[in-house]
Amino acid sequence: MDILNFYIYSFVSLFITVDPIGLIPIIHSLIYPYSTYRKRIIKKAILASTTILLIFALFGNFIFSYFGITVDAFRVAGGILLFKIAWDMLHAEIPKTKHKPEEKIELEDIDSIVYVPLAIPLISGPGAITTTVILISKAQSLIYKIIVISAILTTMLVSAVIFYLSDYIIKKFNIYGINAFVRIMGLLLASISVQIIFFGLYGLYKTILLT
Repeated sequence: MDILNFYIYSFVSLFITVDPIGLIPIIHSLIYPYSTYRKRIIKKAILASTTILLIFALFGNFIFSYFGITVDAFRVAGGILLFKIAWDMLHAEIPKTKHKPEEKIELEDIDSIVYVPLAIPLISGPGAITTTVILISKAQSLIYKIIVISAILTTMLVSAVIFYLSDYIIKKFNIYGINAFVRIMGLLLASISVQIIFFGLYGLYKTILLT
């Protein structure tokens, strides 16, 4: 895969997994009581989410080796997780890996919603972390790793713009238009997850043959 195509693939994979469009309703509802500090909350949440994804992009392989996890095993597990997220998106639901509806969120101050639940697990949830690690595992040279990092930064930047415009988007497209777009992204993510699972299983199969 050439540099441009790899960048597009990385960005699309991350953007669909983060799903900023699908997060608009819940982001809007969480920030609404603190509308005066809306921009500050979004900025801090995006910075925290970016830091989390960059940590896994830079040190994901070290974390794997420490716990004895292979990339192929992570691909299978991550692919299954991404497929579950895609399934929820196809039904226009907020993925349960991002937010459990039975959890009662008690907000005492502004920072209490910045890191949890905005940064974790909504924006940089398990799906985004999984996608980041898998993309880094595909990057076989320094330039391709830089491309993944660039895709992370671009995804977070675009997500920030979408969150800043969330009030306008809700008024313009309403919840039904947003749900339709979420379903389209869910279909794309399902296709990507199936491909990830296939390559993971193929890698595990080759490992078994060599042992």
